[in-house]
Amino acid sequence: MSEQSNFFSKLEERVKSINSHLCVGLDPHLKELFPECDDYSKLSEEERCDAAFTFCKTIIDATVPHAAAYKPNAAFFEALGVNLGVSTLYRVIKSIPPEIPVLLDVKRGDIGSTASAYAEACYDHLGAHGVTLSPLMGWDSVKPFVTGKYSNKGAFLLCKTSNPGSNDILALDLDQPRQAVFEKIAQLTNAWSSQCSGEECSSSPPHLGLVVGSTDPIALSRARKAAGPKVWILAPGVGAQGGDLDAACRAGLNDDGTCMLIPVSRGISRADDKNAKAAELKDGINAAREAVMSSNTAGEGEENAIEDIAPYQKEFLDFSLSEGVLKFGSFVLKSGRTSPYFFNAGLFASGGALFKLGRAYAASIMADKTLTDGNGKVAFDVVFGP
Repeated sequence: MSEQSNFFSKLEERVKSINSHLCVGLDPHLKELFPECDDYSKLSEEERCDAAFTFCKTIIDATVPHAAAYKPNAAFFEALGVNLGVSTLYRVIKSIPPEIPVLLDVKRGDIGSTASAYAEACYDHLGAHGVTLSPLMGWDSVKPFVTGKYSNKGAFLLCKTSNPGSNDILALDLDQPRQAVFEKIAQLTNAWSSQCSGEECSSSPPHLGLVVGSTDPIALSRARKAAGPKVWILAPGVGAQGGDLDAACRAGLNDDGTCMLIPVSRGISRADDKNAKAAELKDGINAAREAVMSSNTAGEGEENAIEDIAPYQKEFLDFSLSEGVLKFGSFVLKSGRTSPYFFNAGLFASGGALFKLGRAYAASIMADKTLTDGNGKVAFDVVFGP
């Protein structure tokens, strides 16, 4: 990878050259390195680090034809030991072919000289091309990673992560109507990239990407809408965390079927044939991309009909589909009638699902002029239902 080129432009070159949106994760868990070991403290640091390097190098060698990027997770290397852990991470990064972007998963977030020191460690000492960052401390915590002498680097900002606890903060509503914290972060990627053009950046300001979990297709769709079509999204969670590849691609890809990376770690590292598994994942992603692009083409004449659907209705339909509550096909009902769809409301079983169901009911009531008084208040006193 040329050090004079923007990270995301080089990523796009790699994606196009091998027709792949697969990002291969490098996470040397000790339990994968030593599956028979019941006491890791008995292992020397050198043993742990040698095993970690071999583990990662085996994955790299097997997946090079299919990897759009590699994503080593710094934490697993740091945990290997104080003397050799970070140097092992450096060895792994140096073993990756130079034309393949390396995204270092560090999730840093600080300001001033501390952020600059983090950037120096990631780029100058470890040789990464891009990093993951927490944006919650604002632009000045992101700036050191993508300006000045690092204007050719890139960063993915944590936006709506794949863990359930991300809803505690990132899904909170702001004062703006129907905008969550993660949507504001998605909007800021463009604002900050524009701001960067005056901060000693290269002539083409560095683009910022987003980390949005594939486990929440609705949030993924909303983040894409807020960020626009040109922002790259890293969508973890497919496979081991339960994210559905097709649903994630429908929600996160732009209309051209690109600007999204699907990172996979354990799905590849635990496969007997890692090359074949990576090829299978790449092909699966491309099949999902083709379906999205075909759907977009087929739906071009239906734009007016789609616009007639209110945002809350689309959100509820997308959520129902992602939860398996709404299915399309051919279903024989208890009455004997055949239906082209099946809606099983009993699957709204979690607190979060019931909350979204209630929010949809409330939105539908407030949108009905016969049920409101025209001043934003309901025209009745009690809601009764099962």
